[in-house]
Amino acid sequence: EAEQNIRVQTYDYESEAQCDRHVETFLHCIRDVASFGPDGFAACKVTALGNPKLLARLSTAIEESRRLFEIFDLNGDGVISREEFEYGYNKFFVDGDVRIKEIFEEFDPEHTGYIDYITWSMMLSPRDLPKIVKSCHAAGRLSEACPTDEEVDLLEAMYNRGRQLGEAAAQAGVRLLIDAEQCRYQPAIDNLVLELQRQFNVDDKPIIYNTYQCYLKDSPERLRTDVKRSERFNYHFGAKLVRGAYMESERELAETNGLPDPIHASIEDTHACYNDSVDFLLRHSVESDQKAELMCATHNQESIEKAIDAMNKYGVDRKSSTISFAQLFGMTDHLTFNLGRHGYRAYKYVPYGEVHEVMPYLLRRARENSAIVGGATLELKMIQNELRNRLRRSRN
Repeated sequence: EAEQNIRVQTYDYESEAQCDRHVETFLHCIRDVASFGPDGFAACKVTALGNPKLLARLSTAIEESRRLFEIFDLNGDGVISREEFEYGYNKFFVDGDVRIKEIFEEFDPEHTGYIDYITWSMMLSPRDLPKIVKSCHAAGRLSEACPTDEEVDLLEAMYNRGRQLGEAAAQAGVRLLIDAEQCRYQPAIDNLVLELQRQFNVDDKPIIYNTYQCYLKDSPERLRTDVKRSERFNYHFGAKLVRGAYMESERELAETNGLPDPIHASIEDTHACYNDSVDFLLRHSVESDQKAELMCATHNQESIEKAIDAMNKYGVDRKSSTISFAQLFGMTDHLTFNLGRHGYRAYKYVPYGEVHEVMPYLLRRARENSAIVGGATLELKMIQNELRNRLRRSRN
């Protein structure tokens, strides 16, 4: 039976060499962005910095850490009291008599008598789990999710790649957008982004931006939790808001695993989530002592108009770095050019890399974002109308 409990997870180390090569591509991108002038953006995918299998494993470990918090929170009020912590720790771990006081004080440095999830998640990283599970009474879901020694080493290599990019971006004055990916990877991505934000978003502006996919039902809660983290740990907050690009695969995976659909039931709900998130961040930007910046990445004209209305409502100057707008290169040019013409910070998002590397990204956008297809149709009509107008003027 002991043999059945042995977990073996092997990784292809050629993929590690590939990740190192990806870092060089990202570094070239950062330098190229910086060469165009100040206030540029570069983008990065974390699945290019670490093996996706590792990210999925780490995401499971993070989710089990969250589940442990919920188990300790006996009355479900969102915080763990000293009494709840003692009860939960003694239930699952063998060394409570010598460790409880030390651990609780580490998690509650202000001596409030409580631990909330923000502190819990910042203090309990996946790299801490191996030493924690050694004290478990018995193997369980947390032990199964615990990274192996091999995975901890690979995790540290991935974090070092992220730090290398963060350092290069900070030195170049380039803001680095960390892309959102599938839900099975996202907790691990968020964990890396939080560490990079604490390190690099501390000077005059946020360098590291996380991405929030507003078609996900949990995105408002995640966004607000991350904003609270930035306030508590005293760093600037940066966010890119998108609607999302993995709808079909997310729904298929949820159905296969017998999980609830993570996607909003209607496009109207997704639109509302996006617009509410923009409004929330703009309001926060004028209320916070820390800087908060937003990249409004959308081809939806109504969302852009609502964002401008919110800017006016909260007194956000259109030239301020608080909010920028971006559309994919070659798409909805009428939105980008009109934003730029009226003095708003407007950007084009340009895929960077070899053709065979960027084509899957472009195909995914075309397949899963029907709004882009509709926008392209609208753009074609606008071009045709303009051509007719110019022909008429030339005849006159």
